[in-house]
Amino acid sequence: MGSHIWRRFGVQEKISIITIIYKVEPYLSQCIESLINQTYENLEIILVVGVGGGDRCEEICDEYARRDPRIKVMKSPPKGVADARNRGLLAVTGDYIGFVDGDDWASKDMFSYLYHLMEENRGDIAICGKYLEYVNGTDCSYERTVHVMTPEEAFEMILYQEGFFLHLWDKLFRKEIFDNIQFPVEERIEDRRIGYQLLGRAKKIIYGREPKIHFRVSEDSGSRVADNLVLSLEADKEMCAYIGKRFPKLKEAVDYFLVYETISVIQNNMLFGTYNKEKDRKYVQYVKKHGGAVLKNGKVSMGIKGKVLLSMFSLRLLEILTKKRRKKSLETFIPYSGLTLNKREENN
Repeated sequence: MGSHIWRRFGVQEKISIITIIYKVEPYLSQCIESLINQTYENLEIILVVGVGGGDRCEEICDEYARRDPRIKVMKSPPKGVADARNRGLLAVTGDYIGFVDGDDWASKDMFSYLYHLMEENRGDIAICGKYLEYVNGTDCSYERTVHVMTPEEAFEMILYQEGFFLHLWDKLFRKEIFDNIQFPVEERIEDRRIGYQLLGRAKKIIYGREPKIHFRVSEDSGSRVADNLVLSLEADKEMCAYIGKRFPKLKEAVDYFLVYETISVIQNNMLFGTYNKEKDRKYVQYVKKHGGAVLKNGKVSMGIKGKVLLSMFSLRLLEILTKKRRKKSLETFIPYSGLTLNKREENN
């Protein structure tokens, strides 16, 4: 029976929310409270808890499960986010699937908002905007624009970094989108590895820019960020190969995205003092080879083109400006650290 029929009879379809939890005790109650108090009530809240974290996460989850019958608690040794997501997917009985990490939280109408975006536009994936939460403040771009897109249009938006990305925590999926999908266990950057495949399966994607998910920004170590950026770049190449084969008209966007992400690896190494002329030669050479196409691209901003030029002809000036911008950013917002960092390191 189609979803519009259920709505006609006043029946809410079930949304399953998968929450990955490990070493996030200071933030966990806020996360779970934000889910049980959603204005959309027909929820299945699946808490996948990594045991042995040395804090009260398991106890807190059990307490909430006793209070709210919509909560399922699944416990297992921490084997990474991918394994935990797969366990959560096996427990899903809902018509839709969403994700909220255990140290983030959702606005009270997040899933009502996403559900109505999906149903009003007959979409397969709905996406909302985000709040970036720092120790000393919140950063967001508040808009109410709604975009109804094909996968090709959605990928173009991703490649030009004009809105959302491949994360799971700002999206609602029809359950069928996950048929025969498993996250790659023992690999990091699982969102990127799977996210583009999910978008590629959709017929219609709805992006509402209104922020509804609160993402707690944490600061990893320089080496950790560098490692993730390299892994991300490899995943980016995989995604871009898929896009290039399926949507050849997006070649300019693909070229831009890969150059931009390669420059990000170079900049991070400069920031944390790990830049090495020999080690990073392949990244610099890639930008020099493909940067010209980006400079000719009319959709790329002058600021980004300036960064490309510096990467091609003046790495020293790029380093100075990168460190200056980083310092200014940290003077404005302070990222979280401590337990959040531990969770991301040991579960990713």
